[in-house]
Amino acid sequence: MEHAPLYELIQQIEYGTRLHIGVLFFKNYGNSACALPNRHAIHESPLCDAFKGERRNSFFRCVRCRNLALEKALTEKVPFGGLCVNGIYEYTHPLVINGEVAAIIFIGNILDRELGLPKLRSRLGETALPLATLEPDFSPEQCRKTAETLDRYIRFLLETYPDKAPDEKPLIKNIKCYIEENLDFGTDIHRLAAAFHYHPRYLCRLFKKETGTALGEYLITRRLHRATTLLRDTSRTVMEIATDVGFNNVTYFNKLFKAAFGITPTAYRRQHNGSEVSPW
Repeated sequence: MEHAPLYELIQQIEYGTRLHIGVLFFKNYGNSACALPNRHAIHESPLCDAFKGERRNSFFRCVRCRNLALEKALTEKVPFGGLCVNGIYEYTHPLVINGEVAAIIFIGNILDRELGLPKLRSRLGETALPLATLEPDFSPEQCRKTAETLDRYIRFLLETYPDKAPDEKPLIKNIKCYIEENLDFGTDIHRLAAAFHYHPRYLCRLFKKETGTALGEYLITRRLHRATTLLRDTSRTVMEIATDVGFNNVTYFNKLFKAAFGITPTAYRRQHNGSEVSPW
């Protein structure tokens, strides 16, 4: 993708560190100057991915923790920092415009030596390699100042570079980014509607009008694509993966999966075992 101004600033801040900075936009906020690669629009880090793939209970611990952080930011609309359930520090900064959350800035993948390190060691033992993927020297005060810098710059970009005729409305891009961020976190139409402060039926009509695809259909498609990654990258059972991506009925999941990809999930796993992961 062409490097947008916001992306360039994030690259400069992250340079020489192991920070992960993400910005998740809401409502109809955002423009081409704020465009970000997917890894900066969703939560991602090597250690977090390792924890989520470790055991199924670890996966759901991460799910609950991430949902709580998102809901707190959207509801309370004030910055906060803290350790995730595994002991990794993340700072969360809601960017509020006219009383509503326009975006959430995440600064994370940080090692808290005093409180986080003991917690991580209790989970990881003395394994050195995963800890080496964390940023050890970034204080909460640095997080606050960095988030405020990003906040001011995003406001400047939103005011200075309004898109006259974007290819896709910011709202639609923001919905898609939120879906990607929450594919593992029980995303459904009602949760989406609550996050974006729209009535579910209105949001569905708007999404269908702008994309030509029903929102429910889009959600199912993204869940199925996420399932392909889990089938390739984890040893979870098909039933567990079906539940992880939001299907309570494994028979229904198998039916939809075969309709989408031409083979069953079990056959897909056999066929793609050991292959490289495609960036769905």
